[in-house]
Amino acid sequence: MFRVFALILLLMSTAAQAAPMTVVIDPGHGGKDRGTNRNHIFESEITLKVAQALHELLKRDKRFRPVLSRADQHGVSLNDRARVAKNQKADLLLSIHVNSSPDSKARGAEFYFQNQLQPDEESMYLAHQENAGADQSDVPTYDFLDRHKYSPDVAAIVTDLLNGDRVWRSSNIAKSLKTNWRGSHKKFSTNSIRQAPFFVLTQMTTPSSLVELGFLTNNDDFNDLTDSKKLRDMAEDLYRGIAAYKESMDKAPRTP
Repeated sequence: MFRVFALILLLMSTAAQAAPMTVVIDPGHGGKDRGTNRNHIFESEITLKVAQALHELLKRDKRFRPVLSRADQHGVSLNDRARVAKNQKADLLLSIHVNSSPDSKARGAEFYFQNQLQPDEESMYLAHQENAGADQSDVPTYDFLDRHKYSPDVAAIVTDLLNGDRVWRSSNIAKSLKTNWRGSHKKFSTNSIRQAPFFVLTQMTTPSSLVELGFLTNNDDFNDLTDSKKLRDMAEDLYRGIAAYKESMDKAPRTP
């Protein structure tokens, strides 16, 4: 039985490789929820600028089909962001955010994927803030399960296999993003890969990662986050990370 399910995963993965990789770019916040801010500079504005720049970079590359979860300052619920990923049959979702901290020395980017280990207190608090308003009971299910009828036991096995594959891919996305982030070569107290129960990570059917571009509460990061050229550089780093992830997945051995 497990060989059959492994073969199912293999076929699904192979089919995904035949077409351009669909990447849903999710600029955090929007609408009335403008996120963290400093000097009237709002997170929702910064994330949209980087998301739009990343969208343009991916659009020029025939290997990708980029989709924005929001293209302007209108609000989009967390559940609707999940639906966009499912409806677009996304191969990857990248949620873009900006950080803040009571410690003004905290700086640098952070890259998150779904937690398998117990998250630290800071990550839990951050996830709690970002998850506000999400309907945890209204979560999309896997397309594969939607198209087939299984007994509860078999459905649970298939779900576990799909979840395991998704978390593995998500961890690889986060690693690739960090490796290709130019700030990763600097010795910051942050700038790391972390795990946390963000809604867009734990309640998705799509491999996903969440990036915190930097801390508005840190003077150096604030200068970067309000500099148009630096924001374009961040988009380029994210593009290189996504491209490297795709290349690694294309080369990954697939055996049932």
